[in-house]
Amino acid sequence: MNNYKEPGNCPICKSKFNQNDDIVVCPSCGAPYHRECYNSLGHCLFEEKHASNFSYFKSPEQESNKEDNNEPTKKCPHCFYDNSDDSLFCKNCGFPFVNSKVNVNTFPDIPNLTYFNLDSIFGIDENETINDIKVSDIAEYVKSNVIYYIPIFKNISLKNKSRFNFSAFLFSGAWFLYRKLYKIGIILTSIVTLLMILSSFIELTYAREILNPIINSIGISSDTGFTVDHYYKLIDQFSILPMEQKFIVFLPSIIKFINFIIMILSGCIANKIYFKSCTSKISKIKTLCKNDAKLYSEEVNKYGGVNFKIIPLFLICYIIIEYFPQFIL
Repeated sequence: MNNYKEPGNCPICKSKFNQNDDIVVCPSCGAPYHRECYNSLGHCLFEEKHASNFSYFKSPEQESNKEDNNEPTKKCPHCFYDNSDDSLFCKNCGFPFVNSKVNVNTFPDIPNLTYFNLDSIFGIDENETINDIKVSDIAEYVKSNVIYYIPIFKNISLKNKSRFNFSAFLFSGAWFLYRKLYKIGIILTSIVTLLMILSSFIELTYAREILNPIINSIGISSDTGFTVDHYYKLIDQFSILPMEQKFIVFLPSIIKFINFIIMILSGCIANKIYFKSCTSKISKIKTLCKNDAKLYSEEVNKYGGVNFKIIPLFLICYIIIEYFPQFIL
């Protein structure tokens, strides 16, 4: 206890320090902790503020957490910070409280921003409005990956600028269905599916019928393998084919390139479309429900959030489309 300069509470468990407690102090900001509390977290609670010469005993956090505050509080399950009872985000670490249903898990391509504070990192407060809609209402509607989308929505509203959505790029129409954007999701999924079926059909029938005789004539087999000499012979044989047959051979690749363009466009437009859908649906729900909180919650749950059921369905369909034709043709 010799290295502890002032009495107070542990920032993690909020218990008052006793003379015999095993105390550790952050060397950067001076924040004191019970050793057990510090080890459970693994780092200083305020480490993201160290770069700005943050000092614990001069911080508003330390003053606002004094024991004489009798207002109802809500303890953050991540950092144990005491927030006001109506908070939707932890004021210290940014953990979302929205109806206790907000899922901040991200896709592999998106950094996990769970532990950052929207206010300090992005300059966004839960009571701020985006297109005349409170951030807290948008968070309640989006539910999953809130901390990724809200800053993007703000940027779209203020500057009409978005960022590339890698999840929409990778999964195209399936991503829109997952986000309950069913109309565009069905259109994109139908186009991509038809193109995949068409590509597989042409490749496994017409293109194979054209290429197999050439491959057999130059002696390519599983036993001999594919050599440089085989390559030049294949080019020579292919060059004398009629233009129509050349086009058929290249057609599956052309179709796959078109699919790739659709994937890129999906990634480019996804966030803006999702933003317009969210703000439009929230406004309509508010107009419909007015002061009926129960009906509002039901409508938000119906149209907002994500549709997890689409994930296994999409995977099954993809496997069937990609591999089944190889067994029947």
